[in-house]
Amino acid sequence: MLRGVLPYTFYSQDFTADLMRYLPFCLVLLLAACETPATETAEPATTSDAPAQVRPITAMDVPDAVLAPIDVASARAHIEYLSSDELEGRGTGTPGEEKAVAYIAAHMEEAGLEPAGENGTYFQAVPLLGSTPTPQGPLTLTHEDGTAIEMDFITDYIVSTDLETTEVSTSAELVFVGYGIDAPGYNWNSFKDVDVTDKILVSFVNDPIATEDDPNLFQGDTLTYYGRWTYKQEEARRRGAKGVLLIHTLQTAGYPFTVLSNSASGEQIQLATPPENPLEMKGWITRGRAEELAQMAGSTLDDWFFQANSRDFQPVELPVTASIDVDYAVRTFEGTNVAGKIVGAARPNESVIYTAHHDHLGIGQADGEGDQIYNGAVDNASGVSMLLELVTALTQAATPPERTIVFLSVSAEESGLLGAQYYARNPHLPLGLTAGNINVDSGNVLGETSDIVGIGAEKSEMMALLRATAAEEGMTVTPDPQPNQGLFFRSDQLAFARAGVPAVFVNTGTAYIGQPEEYAGQVKGEYRAQRYHQPADEYDPAWPLTGLVQQTRVAARMGYQLAYSTLDLSWNEGEAFAQARAESRAALD
Repeated sequence: MLRGVLPYTFYSQDFTADLMRYLPFCLVLLLAACETPATETAEPATTSDAPAQVRPITAMDVPDAVLAPIDVASARAHIEYLSSDELEGRGTGTPGEEKAVAYIAAHMEEAGLEPAGENGTYFQAVPLLGSTPTPQGPLTLTHEDGTAIEMDFITDYIVSTDLETTEVSTSAELVFVGYGIDAPGYNWNSFKDVDVTDKILVSFVNDPIATEDDPNLFQGDTLTYYGRWTYKQEEARRRGAKGVLLIHTLQTAGYPFTVLSNSASGEQIQLATPPENPLEMKGWITRGRAEELAQMAGSTLDDWFFQANSRDFQPVELPVTASIDVDYAVRTFEGTNVAGKIVGAARPNESVIYTAHHDHLGIGQADGEGDQIYNGAVDNASGVSMLLELVTALTQAATPPERTIVFLSVSAEESGLLGAQYYARNPHLPLGLTAGNINVDSGNVLGETSDIVGIGAEKSEMMALLRATAAEEGMTVTPDPQPNQGLFFRSDQLAFARAGVPAVFVNTGTAYIGQPEEYAGQVKGEYRAQRYHQPADEYDPAWPLTGLVQQTRVAARMGYQLAYSTLDLSWNEGEAFAQARAESRAALD
């Protein structure tokens, strides 16, 4: 998952006061995800906040033989091994990932799954490009009158590139494009008719902010994909820009600049095939330096903000040129997806896909105790454990499913959902014939809940299926408690939704049985502050794992019903994913 964006109401002239008002929330959002910013590919963004579909879905009976194998003991064994020091944090393309991949494939084979990878194997190679930046000088902003601002790497800005090259020399005029959004469904176009070809775009992240006159603007406090920083880059590519400079603020990003800068000098990973119209420069600049840029252009950052929040906004061609020279250490390598299947008897080309990601952060900076291994027990050995439990469970059915069930463990999620993206571009079975994707990421290791959360389920009839199957486990469905974080855009289900497949991220509930109401917030806060993306995310034998079993049983019921029926889920009216669904099915004709 990628980090969310904090909703805010305004930039005041007293930024310190603003920061202190929002700081408690920012600290929560900072550690709310399972993935650091990296290269992503955009999905069609939602163009409507239409209500959910109302077609009732009744839960199908699931044989006890399927549900019985899902238990704490086997789930515990998977987590303990996958997060052990032996696997060295399962970094993408490392020996640790190779060990994880071998373990997952061996379990699939032992359970009787047929291979669903390449060339009759369980494996799919994911070609990757790694590039490590070393700027050869400052990022320089030069006004047409000759005055200049020189910015320091890490302190003032960060930079990467789409190109597979060892040297990038970039110089171009700047254009301030507000929020950098072209969204006809919201009657919003930040670009108007301005040609930004070969320019460097300067943009805020986040969506335009709801106002009293338009309280549901861009779905109010629910982040849309238009607000994601990856969308800004993709729109820049579509328009032929040379580069992008995103303005970082605590409010708009939801996390300090150090979250970006701490890893900016390390290797940046993306798919080996460059995107169409690649950007020479992808950068972020600090709020302070953005303020200097605005003043150099005869304005202020607050003025820019207020201008950008209007439908009448016109791009501002700045009298400023940005220039930078960067050397890159480049290498190509591979991650590995693992895929197995239960072949459908009636309609084998139709499928249901379960996903989890097996990668984590590998070996990195040591913590205060000298531990350098980022074990990733919760994120995401727990999810892979759920996936393997589902393999064991669904292979126990007395009869084969009507549709094929694919179990997919993906690589390079922490680098930007890359393994899932690659699979979606190169699927084992057509995604136009895929009934649904059920993603498991960072399972509930702390105890049973009376509810469950389905991130993104509300976008389609997946919500009706989730409610029906959760009820069979005595659970209710709680809406996404933090819709402003855009969690649906930050884990592997995104790749399948982009292809039109109804998808859900099965997430932990908020009502822990036998615990006070505030318990969920407390334990999540503790994890985020002390374990998330740190060496301390290690296996704890005291974890009850009963909540993880609950989640897995619900996921098993959902997949079973899709696989053993003709149920065809629809996206809600107005969801742009529905258009992707129609296109993918039309392509099959």
